[in-house]
Amino acid sequence: MRIEEIIGSAISRAGVIHVRSALNPFLWTFVWTVAFLLATYALRDDPPTRYICLAFAALPLLVTMAIGVFFALKHPDRLQSEEYRLQQRALQMRYKHGAHAEIVSVPKETARTERLPGGFGNGDNA
Repeated sequence: MRIEEIIGSAISRAGVIHVRSALNPFLWTFVWTVAFLLATYALRDDPPTRYICLAFAALPLLVTMAIGVFFALKHPDRLQSEEYRLQQRALQMRYKHGAHAEIVSVPKETARTERLPGGFGNGDNA
């Protein structure tokens, strides 16, 4: 497998990510971290340039961590996925219109045949 194929595969897979939260744009800044780490390796013989590249590589890490802590403390719901937030909003709207919450304990529930629409046969009917 050639390097071009590996890079192309990684790029195509990166576009498939469907989880959306407040941190996603900042997580993409780690591309810069990798780029500056590669530059650090290429310029390993020049100490001042090496330290500058390391500082630029650390910057996205520090910014993303600071933003993550900020959202965790101030707006924790924004760190959830978009699907979770939409479902939470739909539930809030249902409760606002008079629906009542029913808490179901899944481990305590047992499957019973009378609850199933057709029940289970003896296995002869397919």
